[in-house]
Amino acid sequence: MHHQNYQESSIIVDVFTQAEGRVSLLAKGFRQQKSHYLGLLRPFMPLKFHYKGAQSLKILQHVESGSQAYDFPELNLYCAYYVNELIRSFLPEAEPYPDVFLAYLDCLQALQSNEAIEPALRCFEIQLIDALGYGLQLEFDVDSGDEIQPELRYHFDIEQGPKADNNGELKGSTLIAMQQENFTNPEQLQQAKQLMRSVIDFYLQGKTLRTRGIMSKLILQKTCKTH
Repeated sequence: MHHQNYQESSIIVDVFTQAEGRVSLLAKGFRQQKSHYLGLLRPFMPLKFHYKGAQSLKILQHVESGSQAYDFPELNLYCAYYVNELIRSFLPEAEPYPDVFLAYLDCLQALQSNEAIEPALRCFEIQLIDALGYGLQLEFDVDSGDEIQPELRYHFDIEQGPKADNNGELKGSTLIAMQQENFTNPEQLQQAKQLMRSVIDFYLQGKTLRTRGIMSKLILQKTCKTH
């Protein structure tokens, strides 16, 4: 998911595993030209590896390819980096999150095509927040206790949930789509995007995501070229 140079010839890699969650590994001698790790320790490459150590930083002993690397078209690559940054920002090391791991694989699989980018990102964000124990209350009006009605509008309180409001930023149909993780139109996706951005920013507590800025610049450049 991420790497940084260490001393003269080694690197520290941050990997995401189904059994143990995020793990930091020291790959000794990786930057030497004859290293057998060359071409393997890179983002979005499924791997099989062995490591040892009782400290937070483990020693990588062996690594081999698990399957072909994910291949993303154009902007999708940066969307995948955004998902990686979410995981590294929210998940603590050495704690398993098997549901997030499976959601991560589903998201990467979807990002290999241009057909369902936004739904894939929104579904992953919702599942990540839920796995962390910050699950969004999307089923009922927190004031009345009534079920969400698709034709009504709602204001969303991040810590409590939706409240019926004629001037609310969300349609009930959007909340239902988020609950079911099944988006049927662009308006639902746009509203869900704005809500999840607010939710993520709230729990990041002031920390910024670098990939957001990069993606915004790329989208602006692409838009300018088409006019």
